[in-house]
Amino acid sequence: MFQGKIVRFNTERGFGFINNDGEDIFFFADSVLNREDYFIRPDLEVEFEVAPGFKGPQAVNITILEAEQDTEQDEESAE
Repeated sequence: MFQGKIVRFNTERGFGFINNDGEDIFFFADSVLNREDYFIRPDLEVEFEVAPGFKGPQAVNITILEAEQDTEQDEESAE
């Protein structure tokens, strides 16, 4: 598994790019496993696998990691 940060995401077209060690890797929103729970946006930390795509490598099996931290911060704010 690799880790990176979403650097661009087009909500209308449903795709974006994840930066991993200076390299941008393409991804489709459908590849985000927990997309129903969180809004996909730039600066989210993610974990993913890389697979061959139509035009080169693409990220698959993506999990938003920062979401766990967001949940903890929301709980602290509520107190």
